[in-house]
Amino acid sequence: MSSIFGFYYVVGLLGHMGWPRRRGLLNSEAVFNCLVLDSAIDQMIDWAANIGAHRPDLALRIIATMFRDNDWESEKSFDIMEFVKNSKKSWDEGGNNPRLVVKPFRFSKSNEGINPKKDVISSKDVKDNRIRTALEQYFIESLIWGLVNHGACKIYFETEGKEQKDKLPMYKEAGLDVDSIPTMDSLLKDGEDIIKGYEKEVRPLSPIPKRLQNDALSLGIRID
Repeated sequence: MSSIFGFYYVVGLLGHMGWPRRRGLLNSEAVFNCLVLDSAIDQMIDWAANIGAHRPDLALRIIATMFRDNDWESEKSFDIMEFVKNSKKSWDEGGNNPRLVVKPFRFSKSNEGINPKKDVISSKDVKDNRIRTALEQYFIESLIWGLVNHGACKIYFETEGKEQKDKLPMYKEAGLDVDSIPTMDSLLKDGEDIIKGYEKEVRPLSPIPKRLQNDALSLGIRID
């Protein structure tokens, strides 16, 4: 697998929020706040699941792009049916929440490994291959989960939207500039716009291989 979809989204979102930032006047190291990084990863997981559940053609083209170097006729090629089969147990444990399905690493709670400091992580470390690989794994698992769990994904976003709407007064009291919660349509449009940006800045999406299309149909995935 070779892509930067997860990394592209996370870094782009963090950049939009003004990260990375300099550690201080006497320390010019560029860093990300770990809580903010965790939040960006959560949003990336939601984004991937949303595309999978509501834009199956686009999701399959993304998968084809992520495995663009594969020989789709080979037995060693990526097998979406096998992926789903091997993931079913952990998916069932996660219920309707893609974040609980994917179980991303929490940088703000880490006390070991690549980032023993809990408050910030350096920009250099975020670009480390281990983190980039993890982001792509989170992305594709959430994308495929959404593909084969359209109903669960719909329930998740409806529930999440209601919870966020109920928290609006709290956000405003805290001084956050949040006037409304995005609708499903606006989330999908934003997701499609991000992919358009990816195609412009990185590479065009690949066509859907026949094998991938047939396997998707066998899984009951609706293809427009």
